[in-house]
Amino acid sequence: MQHNTKYNQVLRFIEQNSSNNKCLLDRFSIDSRQIKKDQVFISLASNISKNIKNIKHAISRGAYAFITTCPISRRDIITCNPYLVIKEMNQVIIDLYITELKDLSKRTTLIGITGTNGKTSTSLVLAQALTLQNKRVGIISSEGIGVYPHLKHSAYTTPPIDTNYKSLKNFLTKKCDYIIIECSSQGLHQGRLDVLIFNYSLITNIHQDHIEYHKSQKNYINSKLKILNQSLTKILNYDSLNLKNIDAKKFNCRRLFYISQKKIKNKKVLNTTFKPPSKNTSSFNIYTLMMVAAIMKFEKFNEVQINKSISNLSPVLGRRHFITTKDKGVFIIDYAHTVEAYRELFKEICTNKETTTLFGCGGDRDKSKRRITGGIVDQYSTNIIITEDNSRSEKFSSIYRDIREGIKDTKKITIIKSRKKAIKHMFNMSSSNKLNFILGKGNENFIYENNKIIKHNDIICLKKIIENHEHKTI
Repeated sequence: MQHNTKYNQVLRFIEQNSSNNKCLLDRFSIDSRQIKKDQVFISLASNISKNIKNIKHAISRGAYAFITTCPISRRDIITCNPYLVIKEMNQVIIDLYITELKDLSKRTTLIGITGTNGKTSTSLVLAQALTLQNKRVGIISSEGIGVYPHLKHSAYTTPPIDTNYKSLKNFLTKKCDYIIIECSSQGLHQGRLDVLIFNYSLITNIHQDHIEYHKSQKNYINSKLKILNQSLTKILNYDSLNLKNIDAKKFNCRRLFYISQKKIKNKKVLNTTFKPPSKNTSSFNIYTLMMVAAIMKFEKFNEVQINKSISNLSPVLGRRHFITTKDKGVFIIDYAHTVEAYRELFKEICTNKETTTLFGCGGDRDKSKRRITGGIVDQYSTNIIITEDNSRSEKFSSIYRDIREGIKDTKKITIIKSRKKAIKHMFNMSSSNKLNFILGKGNENFIYENNKIIKHNDIICLKKIIENHEHKTI
């Protein structure tokens, strides 16, 4: 009852203090950077100082009124704009969007993809496969937002609810047949997707990650599994230990299907045989291909159509991205940044060739995996280069010391803080018969160091080095 009162109070306030010619969801914003003239700004910041900062910014951009979760003084804001104080606004926000988005799965096919590793790859490969069948696909992922393949950069894996709404509304306007959303554990936990019911949800795997945010592995797993209660059909990777024994009583597990590399023969999924791409098969994770085949089968594509799409797939930039040189061996750029991602990558791709691995670990994140990651790299690598990888506010020196603890043969190690210089060093020391891994960043365009943003892309950096080298050797 109290909740309904809050909702009605907020609804009346928005209706009274914003333009009447707009639909409800276009009459307010929860992001001060996106506010438009005459909109109501809703500040969800948890402390007073951030509230004041966000409100001032929104007013400067033209907000007519605002709603805040923290009591404030007009002296702090220096404004006579109408305002309302409502504590615990999150559920009210969700309810404001429910009316507009609750039947989205009836207007298009909505697919949510989560997991520790492979979310982005699966999202992009699935979008690509459906596009090859002349379907229009909207996508929200860490690689960007837009109608595939035309994506604009996003600062989030799973954006806030208002950004999601605007994107979804745009996809409907553009008559997208499918909408794919990459669902992070934080996004699911914070309720950014609570208003949605997915036609399909995919869980690629669940391993240890983001303990610094979730505080425990159990909390992390439960955040991921939350998507099961929001989906009509669920497809899970049975080979992932944390997905084998789902408590069906706790989650809505009707129409639950498993894929398993161990249980299939001849690459068969749901009685459909699929053939991996002929070009550079190792660029694709077999589970990604299996999930793509499963979705397409459920969507009534026949075996010929499924194989046509899968056989014509192109590798995802920064995901098992192979670059072969004339005289410096093979370079593999990959986003791998979790323990299991490292293990899987090395097991599948490592050969008897001399191997150099360039990597780092993120700062202000789970410190326990640094030593383990170092140990895995040590096991598969002849040479190791430790470098910068989003140290954030943490000192690079403390990160590489943690990594070094897991490396038995420390003579293998070269420490080069600058990622650009590290890649150049790797290239110079390589030869035609060597295998080189550049891990952690994939196709990302920035490094976050000491609370600064440094422009950098591993693929672009390596290609420039190769280009200069080949020019000199002509």
